Amino acid sequence: MTIASTLRLFLPAVAALTLQVSAAAQGVQEAAASKPSRGLVVGLVDVLRALEQYPRFIKLRADLDATAKKYEAQLQEISVRIDELRGTIQVLADGSQERAEKEFEFQMLIQTQDYRRKAFRERVQQQDLRNMLTVYEDLDYVIGVVAKRKGVSLVMTKQEIPPSTQSIEDLAMSQVQGRVAAYERRQVWFATEELDLTGDIIKELMIPVPDRNSPERAPKAASAGKE
Repeated sequence: MTIASTLRLFLPAVAALTLQVSAAAQGVQEAAASKPSRGLVVGLVDVLRALEQYPRFIKLRADLDATAKKYEAQLQEISVRIDELRGTIQVLADGSQERAEKEFEFQMLIQTQDYRRKAFRERVQQQDLRNMLTVYEDLDYVIGVVAKRKGVSLVMTKQEIPPSTQSIEDLAMSQVQGRVAAYERRQVWFATEELDLTGDIIKELMIPVPDRNSPERAPKAASAGKE
């Protein structure tokens, strides 16, 4: 399971977040219009590029890949035993007690293999989701730190869609559908480089991000007199 495949898996989640941020942006812009003295400073972040370079995410992916390979090795051991039993059964006499026992063992191993394959897949998928929630929370915190430091009022996601090296006619239909969906999800079609905070966010991610239960990440209490 590669970093790229995982990020593609979670693109719908990023898209949903982008739609929420876009709605919030509209509300902020309307509020800003009523206060001409305050300018709205907007920043952009390429979430996928930031996560690809986040050390914690890279380690979590490596750990999950190692776990998946361990599960694959266990399944392979069962497959080898199944093949051995299949060969043994073929040379045993029909109706013999020994053949009946081997056939029973064979059926039990088939069921065990099926159960473990499903269980392993579910474990990997669940851990993958927990990993993504962990890094998204970290990214959320870091984006806030960088935005406040730079005086940015609103941060939106941007998504780079590099041109395909193949002609559109030569692309597989799944690739065509994927690229069309990416364009339909796109919220920012053009922005100057000055608005891009991705590099600053990546630098901040290189510094150990405080634990989610640390004082730095504790929700700020509202002012007592604020309504």
